[in-house]
Amino acid sequence: MKKMKVIAAACLTASLLFAGCGNKQAEQTALDGKTLPEIIDLIYEQKDPGLSVGTMEIDLGDPSSLQYSTGLDSADGIEAAAVSEAMISAQAYSMVLVRTGEDADTEAVAKRMKEGIDPAKWICVQADDMEVSGYGDVAMLIMVSSELSDSVTAEEITEAFRTVCGGQLDFEL
Repeated sequence: MKKMKVIAAACLTASLLFAGCGNKQAEQTALDGKTLPEIIDLIYEQKDPGLSVGTMEIDLGDPSSLQYSTGLDSADGIEAAAVSEAMISAQAYSMVLVRTGEDADTEAVAKRMKEGIDPAKWICVQADDMEVSGYGDVAMLIMVSSELSDSVTAEEITEAFRTVCGGQLDFEL
């Protein structure tokens, strides 16, 4: 009988430990199972940019599109990328999400994005409000003109991303 109680206690302890690990894993993977366009939609549920925007996946095999949208000069370490931009080209607004590969350093990719993006890529307008952040295997770059601050700011979109990620981000650059 004593042996059964010890075994039962050991089993209970093990199951509680595994349950705790499972909860931690779920917190760390809040974006798992979601496509990048789905994550963008979740961000917009938290903060509507107040602009007419369009979202599209980026063809990683098209180097010029990749550079224009993400600031990255190659797709090394990238599994997917999506961009949401203002439908009116005279409004400087762009949010891009990149999902890194299994062995890639998401923060390093985000730094490359920040260094490589052209905030004056539009005709006659420029973004002067930019934030780059990340959670798990997803990096987000948001840039917007401060002229649109009555509708949306980079900080507001970053805060919406934080909410979608369960209240925390792994890094902000």
